[in-house]
Amino acid sequence: MKTTSADRPQVLIPYPGPSDDAHEQDVFVYLRPESNGVLVESTMLKVVEHHPDYKQNLKLVYLANMPGKYILDHHIIEYHYQLKLYFAVHGSIAFTPAMAERFTAYFGTPFEEADVVGAFEALKRLNMSPNELFQVWVPADRMLAMNGQSVKLVNDIFVVNYDMPAILHKNNRNTDIAVMMFRTSLGFAHFKELAGEMATALAEAGLVDERTPPSRLFHYSKGPFEHILDGLGYLCFPDGRRAGMDELSYARYLSANGLGYDDIYALLRNPIACFERADGVTVEEDLLAYTMFDSYREALSKVQRMRSQYHRLFG
Repeated sequence: MKTTSADRPQVLIPYPGPSDDAHEQDVFVYLRPESNGVLVESTMLKVVEHHPDYKQNLKLVYLANMPGKYILDHHIIEYHYQLKLYFAVHGSIAFTPAMAERFTAYFGTPFEEADVVGAFEALKRLNMSPNELFQVWVPADRMLAMNGQSVKLVNDIFVVNYDMPAILHKNNRNTDIAVMMFRTSLGFAHFKELAGEMATALAEAGLVDERTPPSRLFHYSKGPFEHILDGLGYLCFPDGRRAGMDELSYARYLSANGLGYDDIYALLRNPIACFERADGVTVEEDLLAYTMFDSYREALSKVQRMRSQYHRLFG
């Protein structure tokens, strides 16, 4: 899609290209529309700048401001959350047999008898706005996360991916967001700690409520495959062109280790699969969740032990 200079992202620190060092990981961070702002962005960057490993093992290598119009015109949100949207639209129909079993075991209610609906139908059934559904608080035992999806028991209705309507609603043509990418040799797990420090700094500065979970303030890549998904959506060049698969560090690593780019697309499109663990037990997991905080090699090893994949979700 052709973009004008006013519509395209404002790239403040251009992307230097992929790293061929398997010990370096690229982590994207982007602000949620409701928390976006210069003060929030600068406070988060100060946390990084004060880190003892800054510039040596942790570097800011990309910074851009993405207009809401650009995000909507390129359907970036829909692509990023395509699986969650699928479940939010189709509800119980989208569940795999293993997910139905886990649902029954967790809630103590037979899946076939439960009132399981997608979030968009739940809005009508509960007569709520997207934000009202998003804000509904329930005890931990009324919330189940599995295969990258969530089920929240609201009244007597099991709502699948309650947050999706609000995410779509909050991202509009008037909501620009800041996107950063850090290159680190400290690992994804270490960046989780750094993200917690960022959230604490925002609360101490009075910019956000201290009770707000970090995930509602900003998103960050939690693993190698999520890095690819984030890169395909949010990595742009000054002329507005978005990065291709071959320009992303982990995709390049996978390609060098025998996994083609088309195979990577297929994994991202249908991430629910069965994997054989090191102990020989086969488990059904969402690829992005299953490889969360893994090193490049650990994530590849899990893919190599994939035994089947649910292609029926998207064809």
